[in-house]
Amino acid sequence: MTNSSTARFAATERVFVGGTWERAHGEPYDVLSPATGEPVARVLLPSAEDADESLARARAAFDDGRWSRLPASRRADLVEAFGAAFARRRREIDRAWVQESGPTAAHAAALNDAVELMWRDQVAHARALVTREVRDLPDGRVRVLREPVGVAVVVTTWNGPALYFAMKVVPALLAGCTVVVKTAVESQLTSRLIAECAGEAGLPAGVLSILAAPTGVSERLVADPRVDKVSLTGSVAAGRQVMAACAPHLTGLTLELGGKSPAIVVGDIAVDKVLPSFVPGFIAYQGQICAALTRLIVPKRRRGEFVEAVVGALSEMRVGDPGDPASDLGPLSSLRQYERVREYIAIGIAEGATPVLGGQTEDPRPGHYVSPTVFVDVEPHMRIAQEEIFGPVLCVLTYGDDEGEDLADAIALANGTRYGLAASVYADDEDVAADVAARLDSGTVSINTAGVSLFAPFGGTRQSGFGRENGAEGIAEFLRVKSVKLS
Repeated sequence: MTNSSTARFAATERVFVGGTWERAHGEPYDVLSPATGEPVARVLLPSAEDADESLARARAAFDDGRWSRLPASRRADLVEAFGAAFARRRREIDRAWVQESGPTAAHAAALNDAVELMWRDQVAHARALVTREVRDLPDGRVRVLREPVGVAVVVTTWNGPALYFAMKVVPALLAGCTVVVKTAVESQLTSRLIAECAGEAGLPAGVLSILAAPTGVSERLVADPRVDKVSLTGSVAAGRQVMAACAPHLTGLTLELGGKSPAIVVGDIAVDKVLPSFVPGFIAYQGQICAALTRLIVPKRRRGEFVEAVVGALSEMRVGDPGDPASDLGPLSSLRQYERVREYIAIGIAEGATPVLGGQTEDPRPGHYVSPTVFVDVEPHMRIAQEEIFGPVLCVLTYGDDEGEDLADAIALANGTRYGLAASVYADDEDVAADVAARLDSGTVSINTAGVSLFAPFGGTRQSGFGRENGAEGIAEFLRVKSVKLS
């Protein structure tokens, strides 16, 4: 499958550094289609040298005030223009993401529709933000100021390249930070298109750099003393490495590190009240979403009916070319993800879990296709029940016995991993559901639905990370508070 996006970038050697396109200093890199395994573009990667130049320009642009001291309303105007350029280029950006990372065209369109709304929502929050106020306090008058923290490094992954701009980059820019974005090395096409949008918006020189680079560039960026704030979306292992790199300079840090999100079914709620949201909550983008509901916790007495219903719904889904409108699911994003998921399926079988759907580790088609897999006979200690697989693998766990169930057991199962990012509770009694939600150690919980709000504060607990994104809280992550005592 080819389109104008890949043709335009078939031999690019440029990287977006501080608002200008420079020749990259890294190695050649082939962008491979996850649907076929064939190259769709060749680029030159950004290098540590490009990272250093990006930081130098960001530091200068912040320190001389061309962005940090620009009136907040003017910053909002420019970020709004950036969003308008993104909206104009949507078809290209959607197609590019389908090609480089394999979401279905429908998924790409739906998520990037939301990105446009999030972008506008963030601008609205910025326009309403109070950056200075005077407080009459018991010991006198104090002016409280909210100021940008400085140079921000944003590190993102491939499963929502535009989404992470709306969640991280837009709030940082609106706060007055200059930003260096290290996108995933797999996100070459989308990164370049979004960079073109930034160029069209007319951001001042040095304010924004976008580097679709290997992890070595991330390591260079986050350890640099010129950086004041790091925001990362990635794995727990990546989070630990970034924390260690930030520690010597006490660099501010926001981490979103994934999850092993549970869905708890309570009592006798009808299956048809659960499946319409649970199934997409599990399988959207082949399960390659941090908040995917990959653990279904059901009363033991109801396991059979839920397994039958979930297997039936998943069996009807077509796995195929992500550019084909008839495909419900596409391939996994890369060979690395494909091999990871296959390994976890093998681990689950070796641990004694039973695949009642899928479980096959080979697919005769070219590309990185893995069919949805559902495991039963899963014990809570098993690796497939504890570790984030990031693929279409569901674990069904049970609580209670044939006579009834104790919700404390279900809550213990739900809280029984190192993660705490998202969860769902399904129950006919909303008071019971609310009580269960309150007892879950999770940054966000949905009741009788799935997914997270992209306009409310989002983030995790425990090893899912810390800090919050989206809403006014997302901008606050890039602000610091100063008190000025008045005479």
